[in-house]
Amino acid sequence: MLLFFFANRTTAQSGRTVVDLSNNNWKLWLDTAAEWQHDKLYAPPVDVKTLPLNLPTGGWNALKKAVGKTVHLPATVEEYYWGRNGNSFGVAGNYLGVSWWTTNVAVPATQKGKRITLHFNAVRFRAEVYVNQKLAGYDLVNSTPFDVDVTDYVNYGAPNEIVVRITDPNGNFDWRDSQNFLWGDYRTNPTHGFGGITGKVKLIATDKVYIDDVFVKNKPNVNEINVDVTTKNETQTNVNGTFVLQVKEAKTSGKVVYEKSYPVSSLANGTSSKTFTISVDHAKLWSVDSPNLYVLNVQWKGADKTKDDYTQRFGFRWFEVRDIAGDKQFYLNGKRIVLITSISWGFWPVNGIAPSDELAKKQILDAKKLGMNMLNFHRTIGQQAVLDYADELGLLYFEEPGGNQYPADRFNATDPLGKMQADFYFATRNEKLFRMIKRDRNHPSLVIYNMHNERGAQPQAQDSAEMLAGHHLDPTRIMTYNSSNGDIKLGHDPRFKLHLLQYDFTFLDYGWFDQHHAGGPGTYHDALYKSPIDYAKYFDHKDEIIYYGEEGAIGTPPRLQLIRDEILKTGKDIGWESDNFLKWFDAYDTFLKTHPGFLKAFPNVDSLTKAMGNVAYYYQGRVIENVHINNIIDGYAINGWESMKLENHSGIVDNYRNLKGNPELIARYNSPLYVSVKMNRKVMAVGDTATVDFFVVNQKDLHGDYSLLVKAKDESGKLLLEKVIPVKLTGGAVYGEALSSGLSLVAKTEGYTTVTAELQRDGETVAKGDDKLYAIRLDASNITSDGMIADSTGVYAAYLKTLGITPKSYRSGRPEGKYLLVGAALPQQTGNPLVTDILEWVNDGNTLIVLNNNVEAWADHLGRKEVIDYRGSKVMGTTWYGGNFFSKQHELFNGLPQAQVFNWEYQCFATYNKNRLGLCLFNGETVVACVADHKPEVYSALSIVPHGRGKIILCTLDIFSCLRDASVGKKAEGEGENAAMNTFNASQQNKANIIGQQLLLNLLKYANKR
Repeated sequence: MLLFFFANRTTAQSGRTVVDLSNNNWKLWLDTAAEWQHDKLYAPPVDVKTLPLNLPTGGWNALKKAVGKTVHLPATVEEYYWGRNGNSFGVAGNYLGVSWWTTNVAVPATQKGKRITLHFNAVRFRAEVYVNQKLAGYDLVNSTPFDVDVTDYVNYGAPNEIVVRITDPNGNFDWRDSQNFLWGDYRTNPTHGFGGITGKVKLIATDKVYIDDVFVKNKPNVNEINVDVTTKNETQTNVNGTFVLQVKEAKTSGKVVYEKSYPVSSLANGTSSKTFTISVDHAKLWSVDSPNLYVLNVQWKGADKTKDDYTQRFGFRWFEVRDIAGDKQFYLNGKRIVLITSISWGFWPVNGIAPSDELAKKQILDAKKLGMNMLNFHRTIGQQAVLDYADELGLLYFEEPGGNQYPADRFNATDPLGKMQADFYFATRNEKLFRMIKRDRNHPSLVIYNMHNERGAQPQAQDSAEMLAGHHLDPTRIMTYNSSNGDIKLGHDPRFKLHLLQYDFTFLDYGWFDQHHAGGPGTYHDALYKSPIDYAKYFDHKDEIIYYGEEGAIGTPPRLQLIRDEILKTGKDIGWESDNFLKWFDAYDTFLKTHPGFLKAFPNVDSLTKAMGNVAYYYQGRVIENVHINNIIDGYAINGWESMKLENHSGIVDNYRNLKGNPELIARYNSPLYVSVKMNRKVMAVGDTATVDFFVVNQKDLHGDYSLLVKAKDESGKLLLEKVIPVKLTGGAVYGEALSSGLSLVAKTEGYTTVTAELQRDGETVAKGDDKLYAIRLDASNITSDGMIADSTGVYAAYLKTLGITPKSYRSGRPEGKYLLVGAALPQQTGNPLVTDILEWVNDGNTLIVLNNNVEAWADHLGRKEVIDYRGSKVMGTTWYGGNFFSKQHELFNGLPQAQVFNWEYQCFATYNKNRLGLCLFNGETVVACVADHKPEVYSALSIVPHGRGKIILCTLDIFSCLRDASVGKKAEGEGENAAMNTFNASQQNKANIIGQQLLLNLLKYANKR
């Protein structure tokens, strides 16, 4: 497609004209034979006249004849050619090397004498820009904007060929940004491994006097801004003229609120800057709840007839740190704000690195649905489209350039090669940060820059210089050196606390406490709240900003059915992860349809994956609640935001930005006003007691005397407790406050008991809250001692003895009785090589129950006996990889929650500190299934395999840990019945273990029936 640039103009006109070339037809061709591995690299600024020419393999004619793909921008090679090497698995399908991107544009003769530039929003990695087969531009500060002056290269009144040679030398497909990649002799900053033109491309024509940049600088006086206007004069003479500044509302009405002219005498040749102060009385402030935007228009009117017109959107707002009675807190426009955010690694579907306009908007809407007020560009530079929507819809942002490391140990400064490497590395590293700041500093949504994530090294002179230079480019925002996972001191600590505050160039090494607890527990559990001064995220350190920068990774699958539908709807068989998602969906779908009973519990794949997402959502919601009631913590970042095909499954949205669970599970705990109901136990036996405490989350300045109406009801709605408690609210900046503590609640009935609390004044309810517990009545009925136990620990026998069940100990030979319960015991070969004594016994109508201690060894043994179709095991992932259990309706779960994904009710099995394993079984009846990582497989955690007239039960669920306390169990193992009994008694401290104990009893009941 030939784009006729300004084709409708018949005479030259002054001023600026912009044409977006992104939707032009571009031809993409892979030059697989090109040499690039040992190129000499050039950091900016670059004189293209001195650079070597890298032509297409076979010359320019070969490029014209080459068969490629027609694409539109942004685009990447991986979008269209993932797996072209014949291997699309994992990251193996990545393309490293040279690609050529070609389009055509016509510039009319009337534009001669103007300045013509190509503006690239972003490329990756290196771009060599040719216009009419002449090298016009070169840049390798990837993922940042740059301009190429093509004035002397275009043919006016004729077609022009624009060719961009992209070289992709390296890159990552995970979260790491600390590894420096080599490109020949050079070290480069790590970035995501997608190659292409990853942003829009525009052709811009201006007069020789033009506005190069406008920076709107917010100030503590929130109605007032300073405007820095940078102008370039390429006329070779001084020019007189006038700047006209106009501010109007960005809404459709476009009400003008400010306009003024500023005469200028002798605008000098070259670059010059001027600062203008604008004050707007009664300006509508920008905030998360009211994202009021304004448009600043700066016009240049030169006496020499030159003109330019530059528009910049902005918001009146001020974000700061205040000290309130010794407590440092965040404030936005004079009101306290607690930041609730999540870390986004910057991956996207299809092309991998750049969002569509629709997805950029969806990202912000997702966060708003979850009640969050912020998101983080984490370990990678952000995208302008996302910030644009954050401005429009009301969401704060925290940004890191990514890969901004200091590899001091990599360079030998006394060696010429080492000096060259260091000079190149730091020049490109610094330039990336500076371009990011200049690109994004007008977005009202952006409030914090961070230089590094989890850097353990002390800041070096190069770091301090870079940080200070960046702060000079934008002194209106907070800039921090590190977001940390180390052992942070409570005192001064430059390694983890170094920061700069707005309009202050003094380095501070105290006042900013940013610590990570990246790994999650797998599910919410009772130890996360014990008392009003003992719970997850409790902290009493006031005189620093307390920001938890990466918290609680719990991995869950993406919304596979929604992704599949999107892929099929668009008809695209392209993209770096489409094939993986389709196979992933097929595995889950096939399992549900081929394993009886699971479709009743989960009617489709989406119902299953969403239920798994709810596990992470519930945990994050309850911990966010802890953050709010603490009142000292100033920020909390969920680890993390989006999940991709490979890892980071802890994302609470998938890569297509589908919410992975029910948003209300998080949003309710981000509400500005609610009653927090906290229980020290949520899973227990009937008759046990939970202690219930009550707090208020109060960002609405309620204060004074209120009453708290507390009720407890069982599943049938029967009222178990009702109480009115007088309470007092402080209000103001006290956002989290204890109301009442120590209410005892006895679990009187089986199932769920719900505690509700209503905050009332004058008979009107102003806030509500609730929580649930689950109680079971331990049932050992119909279990006889007519069986045996094979277990060297003695723990199982000791537990059963407390219930009056005393099976015999099994050593070898043919078992006696109806069941053989196997714990810590390995299979032994006896009798006929194809038939063991145990299998003969099962064949006669008895039940072998193999529990988690040595279940893999038994599965392997039984597989070799051709009794089960066993094809290996899978250790369930933890933290950002994850894995989930889910069950169908079955008598093995009588008295227990069933036909659900294991959530807090099953904390005794689902938490990451448990042994979590799945078996790849292809026969038998699966009762509990499990999934792990991003594998397109479903595994078994509890299966019943018929054998002859009997049954074999294989259970990987960690029942053993439900019967012993780890600290005591290590001593007790193998020390006889008394030690085992002590172990069991210690385990009772965790009341939630009763779930695992009942499952054990149900297994024995099932065996006793046969």
